[in-house]
Amino acid sequence: MSQKKAREFVNDARLVLADAETRHYEVVTGDGIVLGHVEPAYRAGRRSGWNGWAAGSSPSARPGHATRDQAGAEVLRQWIAMATAKPRKV
Repeated sequence: MSQKKAREFVNDARLVLADAETRHYEVVTGDGIVLGHVEPAYRAGRRSGWNGWAAGSSPSARPGHATRDQAGAEVLRQWIAMATAKPRKV
């Protein structure tokens, strides 16, 4: 997919609260396609434990971002990079 088509595809994406109890969000296109997840980031050894927002196309431990919006933008960056990557030869 070209960069232009990928950016058009994610143009109307938004953060949607998926689970209010855990504060997990999904980055969703206007058509309802889930592009990735945003969730609170926790780090061991901190008194509060909570340290920003984690972002990615699959829910797992990732570095924290200061805001949900920054984490959502990171989800879109990762998705565009994956969608526009050249196929690897096996």
